[in-house]
Amino acid sequence: GEMPAWLSGSLYRNGPAWWNDVDLDHWFTGLAMLHVFHFNQGSVSYHNQFIQSSMYKQYMQDSTASSRAGEGKRVELENKEGEPMSINTGVTVRRVAGHLLANTGATSSNEFSPADVTTVQAPFDFDDDMPFSRGPAHAHTDLDGRVVHFYHTQLGPHPAYQLYQIVPGQTERTLLGAPIPAMPQAKSTLFIHSFAMTRNYVIINEVPAFFGRKSFGFKGATFVKEWNARWLVVDRSTGKVHRILESPAFMMYHHVNAFEELNGDGEAEIIVDVVSYPDLASLPAMFIDAIVNRPEELARAFDRGGPHRYRLPLSAQKNGSLVEGERLWQGPMEFPTTYYEAYNTRKYRYIYGASQTAGKSLFLDKLVKIDLETPLPHGSGASSLSWEQPNCFPGEPIFVPRGQSGAEDDGVVLSLVLDATAGHSFLLVLDAKSFTQLATAPLTYAVPFGFHGRHYFNATTTATKTSPVKTEF
Repeated sequence: GEMPAWLSGSLYRNGPAWWNDVDLDHWFTGLAMLHVFHFNQGSVSYHNQFIQSSMYKQYMQDSTASSRAGEGKRVELENKEGEPMSINTGVTVRRVAGHLLANTGATSSNEFSPADVTTVQAPFDFDDDMPFSRGPAHAHTDLDGRVVHFYHTQLGPHPAYQLYQIVPGQTERTLLGAPIPAMPQAKSTLFIHSFAMTRNYVIINEVPAFFGRKSFGFKGATFVKEWNARWLVVDRSTGKVHRILESPAFMMYHHVNAFEELNGDGEAEIIVDVVSYPDLASLPAMFIDAIVNRPEELARAFDRGGPHRYRLPLSAQKNGSLVEGERLWQGPMEFPTTYYEAYNTRKYRYIYGASQTAGKSLFLDKLVKIDLETPLPHGSGASSLSWEQPNCFPGEPIFVPRGQSGAEDDGVVLSLVLDATAGHSFLLVLDAKSFTQLATAPLTYAVPFGFHGRHYFNATTTATKTSPVKTEF
């Protein structure tokens, strides 16, 4: 097929690409590599680069960490004189005041070039003195360009959260309100990978999952199923907690979207959609040894997860209420996305995600488009469309709008796919409305499974039909 001539801009992807068998032994902990596909008048060019963090440099300098999966020893990170420490940032991509940043679950980011994803500044120098700490890997960018995030003010016993924002055009992170105490029974840092946001509120979703002490917290992580999950509804204008609600224990990584509306009784509530699981089984199943030698463990864990909707009442009379989740779609799903730029914090219709055939697949092997406004008969959830090919494994789908119509499926969906039979990856382009294949752009090798990305129309003007393809592994 042909690449749509109208498709322009750049798709950026972030994810791990180098592991060892000592401390970089979990899918989440591999050394980060950035990827970019530039689109220009029907052509595509591609670049990739490892992020040149202090962590990357020291692992590469260590003589026993020279092979991707060979034996190695733990690398002790040290600052060189005059050089600030920069961490491995292999999860998300964010734009702040025109700077493109690679991020992980912390307050520190690394800046990269929009043209060829080479490292520009590691760490990125925000215009403030915020301390280094853990925080969600995902931030939110509001419709006006304002970035909203939070971090843990204390790691270990008695954790708390500090909300902050970055106003458009600035690189200063300004605090919102005072620190918010975590659930009282928490004795260590809670696992919080993402959060939800509406036009007026930030929703911090505390699930009873706690970091361990090894492999950057992923080994020895615990889940207390007897404890309820909590929803902290925080007023964005003041940074103060507006409501606290609870739900039966569940595990999650990703929120889909959230918005405010009136229910059938005229009462205000927040709708929060998440991909949730009944327990923590997926996290240990993501260690590299388990993925390679026991892939059925992660497949079973993914089979048990899927999109759920929670309705959080805002009335004072219902503060502390127990909120049950409603299954939105019956299949397993991860890496949920939407038409984020136009529908984040707003009522929406479509979820795009990666899925698998429950009970049969060993990994995510299809893409889905879930229609929340067209239910299946007999109360069996939302209807959907899917794309799949034999022995092909897609990553996170990214929607790119065709124009200014505002329709959530007027455009294309992009995904980086591994073709296990051919032994290489390719960029897949789907028509978002029909979910049929329009084109592919093959690479000559397999790209390790990554995590998240973003498409920007105006991140760079350097992409041309003759741009060189640069590869590094």
